[in-house]
Amino acid sequence: MSTTMTYGLILALVNIVHSLVGYFLGFQTEKMADGQWFNALVYLSITIVVCLGIRAVREDSDNKSLSYGRGVGSGVLISLYAGIIGAVYALIHFKFVNPNFTDYLIEYVRSVQSAKGASDTQLDQMEKGMRFMYGPVMLTIITPFFYTFIGLIVSLIASAVLKRAAPDEVKAA
Repeated sequence: MSTTMTYGLILALVNIVHSLVGYFLGFQTEKMADGQWFNALVYLSITIVVCLGIRAVREDSDNKSLSYGRGVGSGVLISLYAGIIGAVYALIHFKFVNPNFTDYLIEYVRSVQSAKGASDTQLDQMEKGMRFMYGPVMLTIITPFFYTFIGLIVSLIASAVLKRAAPDEVKAA
């Protein structure tokens, strides 16, 4: 198995565990308002695993070098693999484990927006959009794009830090 696939699998498993822990702690149900900080941990896990994966790709190369482009490409592949695996799990999770997620989310957003003075018409329109965007099928479609986009941003930064010229290129310069 390639290094990028291995780290993509690791990232997917970390985020599957994160999703299940969030569900069992109630952060995807009745404690949604209290769990916003918990959801931010997804970004932290993507950042850590993608950085470790890019570093592993560099260390696996024959001369321990890493070009900026190869680093970015590796990070995006890690994210894409994790996104594809995560999409399959998202379908299972939101179809069978937490099928009422959208209802809890709408209830939470309604309470927040009502407190801000949103009208019933606005709330009803918001609910229609949320039912479409946060249904199991749409979450499954969006997940790979989400992971890949966040992974691209992390990869652009991490590759700049982790890039290393090949030893013969250093001597020539």
